[in-house]
Amino acid sequence: MSEFLKEIDRAFQSAWHASKGGDAAWSSVMQTYGAEPLPEVDKETLLNSEMKITRGAFPIELRRVMEKIAAKHPNDAKDFAMDSKVFEYYQKIKPFSGLGDIFANASTGTAKYSQGLKKEKHSTMKCKNCGAPRLEEMQYDNCMFCGSALFVRTD
Repeated sequence: MSEFLKEIDRAFQSAWHASKGGDAAWSSVMQTYGAEPLPEVDKETLLNSEMKITRGAFPIELRRVMEKIAAKHPNDAKDFAMDSKVFEYYQKIKPFSGLGDIFANASTGTAKYSQGLKKEKHSTMKCKNCGAPRLEEMQYDNCMFCGSALFVRTD
């Protein structure tokens, strides 16, 4: 295993073993790589958003560390699938969602109790990588939760 992949794995494990939202050990890892942590106000916003986590650092902070590692090892990082690794991490820290039967049961009763309601004429822009909603109306850059680009750039 290359040094690049070893560092990626260490960062992944450090983020995963951190307390919910990050802790001092995770902050130390971020500081070691010179990665910018989320401001406390953003951490609070994410902790109270619909993108729940049960443990670990936020995916966007892990992405920032992995970007620093990739910059340190540019040749090894060429074929590294950053979005996939961040999504893999999110899958490990998100709450268990084995409630498919409950939602299937609820949808059968929807028609019975929702007659006359009009369909909502509003949609939410969601991240193509993790599914997080765009938290601010004018947010056009990267997902605040995982750091993936919200829109495809054509430049």
